[in-house]
Amino acid sequence: MGLFDFKMSAEEYLSYSYSVPDSIPKLPLLDEEFVQKWRKYNGQNALEFLEEEFLIDTKKYDFEEQAKITLTFTSTMGGNLPVIFTSNHEDFIKMESLLNGRDHLREIPLTVNAFTIQARNERIYQNRIILLNEAPYSNVSADKLSLKADEWLKRSYKLRLRHESAHYETLRILGGMKNHALDEILADALGQIAAFGNFNAARQRIFFGLHGDKCDGRLQFYCQKVEEDERHLVYRAVNEVLDIVERKICEALSEKLSEINIFCMLAGQSIEKLIKSGGGD
Repeated sequence: MGLFDFKMSAEEYLSYSYSVPDSIPKLPLLDEEFVQKWRKYNGQNALEFLEEEFLIDTKKYDFEEQAKITLTFTSTMGGNLPVIFTSNHEDFIKMESLLNGRDHLREIPLTVNAFTIQARNERIYQNRIILLNEAPYSNVSADKLSLKADEWLKRSYKLRLRHESAHYETLRILGGMKNHALDEILADALGQIAAFGNFNAARQRIFFGLHGDKCDGRLQFYCQKVEEDERHLVYRAVNEVLDIVERKICEALSEKLSEINIFCMLAGQSIEKLIKSGGGD
């Protein structure tokens, strides 16, 4: 049975949230054990690292821009995490396959250029890595945001990296991460703050491909568990909640609330609850 074979109602979907503990542990959390081995290769070519440290056959694929495939690190509230960077979508697809020990390439849409991976290659099994490709975020062109192309690429990198870090943080701090609209709102909210200094609901609708109760963008992927004839209800709810999220984040930033406060505020309330409360706690 496939990932999306179990269907749920829009009501069930919109009631999902994380259980936020009363007491958050000291942040950032300690790094996971595997991180130390990766840190020795910070700044090096990622393909060379995978060959030297894990004896992975990286020549299995013909990477187009090998020299630009680098290994760096990012600091998150959940601890440091290795980041493998690619500079084109084909190399991104090949690296995803390599890290997961797959004997074939998976089709990945142009709107997807990042993963927080728990590697399945038997030589690096369960190491967690952010895989990040250089591309406009959500495959949105710079002119849609009234930005120059080079500026949008720089902002896309910041947004994408913070987005993936947020998924890792929900995993380590709250015990899970899902392909769900709430997770995407949380991750994109922190990403927008990192890239733009604020959260803008209209900008988020562009990233989601959201038009009222219709969607032609990446939000569709996160709603595949919902019964098809009810997905418009989810789109409508997300469309409504984005204005509430914008207002809450604007208030939080003006009050200089910490990042973990914003994180918990968004993770701990379902989309349904946020709408019913009108944004009040």
